Amino acid sequence: MLITTGLAWTFLGLSLRSLESVFKDRVEALALIHTVNDELQHAVSDMAVKVERGTVSADSAEQIVRTAQARADSSWTAYLATWFTPAEAEMVERITPTIAAGFAQAQQLADTIRVNDRARLSSFLDGAFFPALDATSAALRELVALQVRVTQDAYNVSRARFGIARQAFIGAVVAACAAAGRGRFVYPAICQEFRR
Repeated sequence: MLITTGLAWTFLGLSLRSLESVFKDRVEALALIHTVNDELQHAVSDMAVKVERGTVSADSAEQIVRTAQARADSSWTAYLATWFTPAEAEMVERITPTIAAGFAQAQQLADTIRVNDRARLSSFLDGAFFPALDATSAALRELVALQVRVTQDAYNVSRARFGIARQAFIGAVVAACAAAGRGRFVYPAICQEFRR
C-alpha cells in the first residue's frame, strides 16, 4: 500500500510539473510570440501607413513605433528564456536573423519618422520595410505552428503521467481495503490466542 501510494504521489508530481511546463513553456511562449508579431506586424506597420498619409503626427508616430518595438523586443527576449525542445532550438536559431531584421526595420522606421521628411519616409517604406516585416511575421507563424505541436506533445505526456498516478491510487485503495479486510479476520484470532 505504501509503495503504490508513493508511486501515485510521484506520478502526480510529475504530471503537475508537466502541466506547469505546458503553461509556462508553451502557453506563455505562444503569448509572447503573438505579442512580437502583433507589435511588429500590426502596430508598427499601421503607424508607418498612418504617418505616410499624414493622419498622425510624426512625434506621436515615432513614440508609438518605439514603444511597439520595445514591447516586441522584450517579448522576444522573454521567449528566448523559455525551455526549448531540440526542434524549437533549431528553428529559433534559423529564424533569429529574420526576427532581428524586423526589429532593425522598426528601429529604422522610428529614426526615419523623427526626421519628418515625407519623401524620405515614402522611399524607405517602398524599400525593404514591408518585405522584412512580412518575413518576420511568416517566421513567427512557423514558430507558432511548431509551438502548437510541442504543446500537444507536452499535454499528452502530462495526461499519461496522470493516468499512471490514477491507477496507482486505485491500487493503493484496493491494497488498503484488502489489508483492512484481512485485519478484520486476523485481529480476533490474535485476541483469542492471547486469552489462552
